[in-house]
Amino acid sequence: MRETAIAVIKEEHQTLSTVVEALRRLVRGVHEGWAEADFRLFSAMLCYIDTFPERYHHPKEDEYLFRLLRARAAGASALIDELQAEHAQSARMMATLATCLVHYQGGSAGGLAEFSAAVNSYAELLSAHMRKEELQLIPLAEEHLTPADWQTIGAAFQANDDPVFGDSATHEFRRMRQRILNLVPRKMRMRHGGADAQ
Repeated sequence: MRETAIAVIKEEHQTLSTVVEALRRLVRGVHEGWAEADFRLFSAMLCYIDTFPERYHHPKEDEYLFRLLRARAAGASALIDELQAEHAQSARMMATLATCLVHYQGGSAGGLAEFSAAVNSYAELLSAHMRKEELQLIPLAEEHLTPADWQTIGAAFQANDDPVFGDSATHEFRRMRQRILNLVPRKMRMRHGGADAQ
């Protein structure tokens, strides 16, 4: 179960990275003049980021992975505190992203620049945070957690149902998935069912 739980966590990280990179790429294209603003797609991407990682992935890390590791390895507490602080920062940045998008769409002077800066800041935080989890936290978890711990963690994460990339994605979310995947490099799209060929 350990390998399955870790694979699910890493796959969720990859999916989130795919969406955030697509958002970053599209905003950069608008800023550089080779793409047009697509506010429906921007909103859909922010909705995804808010709905899945902020309401499912991060809370399950906090409740299961972090809690169990803190109980098993006192030396992991400082790292877990740091990661939980980043979860809180991520949620605050998500609110800032939504506000910046509203200002940009409303025609605020400097709206694109502010939205672009907010997207880049969020992407940088997310990338550093996930690297820290995968390179520091997961190895600690592999060393200290019991098979029963991994069973609990695996069951919790397998219950997540990604609204865009999950098995029961609705038609609307599947259309959003296709639009998102079309914005990222081919090698990233291939991880999600070869959608670039559709």
